[in-house]
Amino acid sequence: KSGSHSYWKLERGAFTNIIMNTFTPAIRSSLLSDAKNGAPLRRWSIRDLLDFKLNNNNESKTDNAIQNTKSLLQEVQIRLALQHSKLQTFSNSIDEYANVAKSEGEIVQKNLKNLRQLHENTYLLPHQIIDGDGRGLLLANDNNFPKHNQKYISDVFDQIMSRHGTSVETLADAVIHARNMEHQLPGIFKRNFRNEAELLKTNSIESFLHSRLLIQLLSDHYISLNKGKPNGAVSLDADVLDVVDDAVTEAKHVCDANLGVAPEVHIIRHKDDDDVGGDDFTRSSNDSPPIIRSWLHHAIVEVTKNAMTSNVERWMRSCSSSTMQQSSSSLESLPPNVVIGVGRDTMTSGGDGTDSNPKDLLSIRIMDQGIGLKDEKRAFGFAQTASRERWDRLEEQQSYAAVRQPLGSLGVGLPLSKLMMRVFG
Repeated sequence: KSGSHSYWKLERGAFTNIIMNTFTPAIRSSLLSDAKNGAPLRRWSIRDLLDFKLNNNNESKTDNAIQNTKSLLQEVQIRLALQHSKLQTFSNSIDEYANVAKSEGEIVQKNLKNLRQLHENTYLLPHQIIDGDGRGLLLANDNNFPKHNQKYISDVFDQIMSRHGTSVETLADAVIHARNMEHQLPGIFKRNFRNEAELLKTNSIESFLHSRLLIQLLSDHYISLNKGKPNGAVSLDADVLDVVDDAVTEAKHVCDANLGVAPEVHIIRHKDDDDVGGDDFTRSSNDSPPIIRSWLHHAIVEVTKNAMTSNVERWMRSCSSSTMQQSSSSLESLPPNVVIGVGRDTMTSGGDGTDSNPKDLLSIRIMDQGIGLKDEKRAFGFAQTASRERWDRLEEQQSYAAVRQPLGSLGVGLPLSKLMMRVFG
């Protein structure tokens, strides 16, 4: 743009560098104020996302589109400020103990410091548009919300998403090393450490991750609307079996690349009596509720990977036992199958059958024939991993589509999947 808005002509990379060098005391004060006194956060639902529009074909809709954009930027800005405050609380709660267990404590503090700096720099992106030099981007021009303004704001949301692409892994690494700190502490410190370390409290971590998921979702929703998708990040009338097929394909690639074999997966329709069997699930749009496709895909990939791994482990134990007994006839040629049942369920809100208004739900059940689950709480606990090897997501792969991605490492897949499925209640 020309004139006073020449600042916005800078390329994204150059703009990012300037943003990172302009985190002034005034902006820090704004961040702290937003964390302490920011407007109440919205309780988002699928319906709220569907009602959020960027239509721009008359004056009233233009005003509504601009107001929607501003409110979304403010929501993300406040959430980033609250995330920053939470990270500071995590750090403060272990400062004293980190000085005692120095080798592990230094790693924890470094990870938390990096995350705080990441949130400070990301906070600047919406702040510049709402309160800084970019305020002109939220002004109508001849009763229109200019497309190039929407595109620039969409790019800002894209930066917010990409910057936080590995933030969950960094947090998980901090949690793992915080647990290791406990083993290095003298006995007199251990009980207090466990009670005071916010970083090791499930509710604190889940609250942080819940808000992080919403920041990513709201950003993705705006980007998708700007690209012309009428429902943004929400999929209506999606073919759920297509989602399942895609997720299973990725899970099989990962399992085959890491274990050398992948169990077969049978996708079938489950009956009302909770058994699995019957005809294939009908590909009908009437069977599908509104979904966040990327989240459902993620959850199916994660659970299917775990199911496949369990089946392969059982199969390998069986083969090893049969070999020791020198009975080749009893060797199984392939691991047992994984079964995915797709269908409708009736569920009460309380889960005890007493609700007079049961809900009709789509259910996807992934069933293995593996070694069993010893500790369900640990399996779904954040950064509770049973993997023998650690990996660096940055140095290896960042996509499920990459077949070299490990089956497990930091213990974030299942916990995030569970939160994704419950983020709206």
